[in-house]
Amino acid sequence: MVLLAIMAALIAVSYLFMIVTVALGVDAGAVVSARKFFNIDAETNLPSWYSSTLLAVAGLSALEVGRQKLVDRAAWGWHWAVIGLGFLYLSLDELVSLHEKLPVGWVPAVGPLKYAWVVIALPLALAAGLFYIRFLLAQPRRITRLLLLAAFFYLFGAAGFEMIGSTLSSAGVDEAGMLYGTSQHIEEAFEMTGVSILLYVIALVQQSRRSGPDAVQLPRTQDSTAPATRA
Repeated sequence: MVLLAIMAALIAVSYLFMIVTVALGVDAGAVVSARKFFNIDAETNLPSWYSSTLLAVAGLSALEVGRQKLVDRAAWGWHWAVIGLGFLYLSLDELVSLHEKLPVGWVPAVGPLKYAWVVIALPLALAAGLFYIRFLLAQPRRITRLLLLAAFFYLFGAAGFEMIGSTLSSAGVDEAGMLYGTSQHIEEAFEMTGVSILLYVIALVQQSRRSGPDAVQLPRTQDSTAPATRA
């Protein structure tokens, strides 16, 4: 809840400054500078630092889960470690925009593919999803559902809304205008929500390690006197 509250505050402040500077046309130096500092769609400012830090914390936390599982000789340790490495890469990408340097000049930069890195990102995401099917099926139901929810929010934000923004831009929508800016705010909200859910999942997994695997199961519907079984 704390992470979602921080995200909501950052997005609200950024959107407020966009309304003031774009919709209302206020161009005072202090206001413009403040918008740059809080702009959710800009780099090297407060929201980009927070997003990068959030991704790094998620990556390090997933790596720690992987390390603990490997030490305990439990299953799926390497899967958690790969998740951790992936989010550390995303944290670096958030800072230096590595995805914009991918060799995608062969892709027609029009319509939803104007930002052509999605041509590489989407097949990689699909391959990762297929690779993690057994991992997901082996988790407690609540963990599986939350992981899928986290993946949906992050991928739909990072790739889905990027393609929506590409389509708007290709259609002539001003990238400095309210419509395009709104789509970018929604994109960042989805991404941050996905990472926040992942961190919640990791906290549940850590709790499960301390309390036993049933600690993260969904509430059971059978009579309380019946013996509990593990999923």
